[in-house]
Amino acid sequence: MDPVERLARAYEAAWNAADMTALAALNAPEVHWVNVVGMHWQGFDDVAKAHEIFCQSMFKDAPIRFEAVESHVPLPGGASVAVVRWAMAAFQAPDGRAFPATRSRMTLVLIPRGDDLAIAHGANINIDPMAEPHDPMRRS
Repeated sequence: MDPVERLARAYEAAWNAADMTALAALNAPEVHWVNVVGMHWQGFDDVAKAHEIFCQSMFKDAPIRFEAVESHVPLPGGASVAVVRWAMAAFQAPDGRAFPATRSRMTLVLIPRGDDLAIAHGANINIDPMAEPHDPMRRS
């Protein structure tokens, strides 16, 4: 299995099991994370804590499903950038707003760690289903 897909499937399994220790273990010590609403968390402890808080509250019953590795581009020095597509179940925000099931694209900067990869930076962006048909690079 491709190492990015292996990492994505480990992320999916950890998230869906609410195993935040396993989820955090996928990160590099210097990890940065930008979530879908623009929050920027810096460093292993802050990224792990933020995920733990949200996964125990608004995402408690919101599993994710890996859809695809859309791209994986090597960078100089052994790092790489990948785009992974996800589906997420509906959830309720802390202020009570209900959000429908969504799909997203997660951009990951990955660094080698033994035979595996570690997340040095992650950014998750929701896919807007109303805008998607108008993507000029995907229109026929």
